[in-house]
Amino acid sequence: MRSGDSLWSISDDLLGPASSDPAEIAAAWPMLHEANQDVIGTDPDQLFPGMELTVPASLTTKDLP
Repeated sequence: MRSGDSLWSISDDLLGPASSDPAEIAAAWPMLHEANQDVIGTDPDQLFPGMELTVPASLTTKDLP
């Protein structure tokens, strides 16, 4: 994770260029937060450089058609 990253921006990157629909990103970032709540905590805006997040399989581009 780098300075300025957010769960929204990370989800957008994970979904790939074909999935830049805001509705898809809005549905995806909570899954990323849920999978990493032990690292992030309850506030999804509290991200810090150097945090290592686990990416749910459903958010990887390899799973997209």
